[in-house]
Amino acid sequence: SERHITIVPEIEMPGHSLAALTAYPDLSCNGGPFEVAKEWGVFDDVFCAGNEKTIEFLQDVLNEVCELFPGKYIHVGGDECPKTRWKACEKCQKRMKEHNLKDEHELQSYFIQRIEKYLNGKGKQVIGWDEILEGGLAPNAAVMSWRGTEGGIAAAKEKHKVVMTPGSHCYFDHYQGNPLYEPHAIGGFTPIEKVYAYDPVPAELNAEEAKYIMGAQGNVWTEYILLPKDVEYMALPRMSALAEVLWTNKENKNLNSFVKRLNTHLNNPVFAKTNYSKTHHNIHYTLEPAANGVRVKINTLDTTRAIFVSAIPHEHPELVHEFSDRIFNKQGAGKIVTVTTPTNVAAYAVAKNENDQVKNRSVITELNLYISKSTSKKVSFNVEPDEKYKGNGSFTLVDAVKANPRRQNKEWLAWQGKDIEIVIDLEKKQKLKELKVGYYDDRSNWIYPPNSLEVFVSKDGVRYKSAGILVRGEFGHDTKPTKGLFQFSLKKKARYVKIIAKNPGNIPEGKPGAGKPSWLFFDEIEIY
Repeated sequence: SERHITIVPEIEMPGHSLAALTAYPDLSCNGGPFEVAKEWGVFDDVFCAGNEKTIEFLQDVLNEVCELFPGKYIHVGGDECPKTRWKACEKCQKRMKEHNLKDEHELQSYFIQRIEKYLNGKGKQVIGWDEILEGGLAPNAAVMSWRGTEGGIAAAKEKHKVVMTPGSHCYFDHYQGNPLYEPHAIGGFTPIEKVYAYDPVPAELNAEEAKYIMGAQGNVWTEYILLPKDVEYMALPRMSALAEVLWTNKENKNLNSFVKRLNTHLNNPVFAKTNYSKTHHNIHYTLEPAANGVRVKINTLDTTRAIFVSAIPHEHPELVHEFSDRIFNKQGAGKIVTVTTPTNVAAYAVAKNENDQVKNRSVITELNLYISKSTSKKVSFNVEPDEKYKGNGSFTLVDAVKANPRRQNKEWLAWQGKDIEIVIDLEKKQKLKELKVGYYDDRSNWIYPPNSLEVFVSKDGVRYKSAGILVRGEFGHDTKPTKGLFQFSLKKKARYVKIIAKNPGNIPEGKPGAGKPSWLFFDEIEIY
């Protein structure tokens, strides 16, 4: 309170409650027994919404919470609550009939409204994740919009207060740099410049509706974070970027100014004691198509830094890290290298102040480029990739970069629940020997290999002949997250190569995401 900070506790309900049900199985729909989860996930066993004992238990918990926290808001969760148990529960179905609730979403709304009324009576306000919109929003509740911006927009239009916290910009458990040089994270890619670019007030709201946007929130979920120092690494300095987004008028925001001031900020004795990330010092590689290869733009966020570059052909690995090329970074400029043969590019940046170079030197980051016949060629799809995993468009599959096994959104294209057809135009008829297709397999995140992958070749783009098919088991045994590779021997003369991947369908019972459509993830396609 001395620093005008309000702590908002979150007591999750009615889902994400497996630990509570393990201790109090009579608060469930089926009586258990249960076991505390050993992995993260969304579980079918949730608080029974038809059991009055459940409401009494949660009211008792909230009594203590209200005494501990003087702030106005109590967060009640409300997210990711499967309705499977409620559909089969006599008590829940009875409750629905008694209150004329048409479905289980309205039952959840009834549940949240009961809790809200109780907390309002204690002088508190309810806030919850955007799922509390489903089935009708509790009268005075505020909403945290995490599944994009849609929930926040809908709530603001209904005159409810909103905190914007979309996964796209506000999840600080995502990678902030190249995963090769970062602590293991859940996935995603949210660098500091993306956080800084965020605008928490959606353009869809008019001036009156925009008044209901209270602000935004950065999230650090700890499924893959083990120690407090690792939390510091993920939150800082991205938290500084979000703070400036929220406390600065839009017209006064300037990324270059922010980065320069950030260097001073991080030298503050308080920050200096923390394990803050220095990823913003690192090299950025931007890839663009080029004839027979790729164009690589090498830059850093901090335009005052000097960059050292090394570009070594794969056939001379002994020369790796021979840094002979030094440039000074300039706003909107940077070193550009055109690569037409398999090459390893490496670079690092330092402060121009010689006395500060060792302290502020970035890590050496590498970019391994696998130039093949398909590099920078035209790629077309029968279905466009999902909006969340669209990488750098179709170029993602032919940019000569193999995605890191630590899944990062920008390196992959993904489709959910669909069969995929990919066509590559090699521009001229030529001898083909081999095809490689990279894919991802991560069952805990609903990502599966295709049931089958079939390759076709054509000289004219009209008549195709099958060049081979690889079949995988429908779901197979559970595996750890794996980056896999399909390989085909072609020995054909063709201009066009078509790849058809069959989606495995819905995820079976007992697996994370059961009943949901599975995902297909692909990265680089190499043709030699």
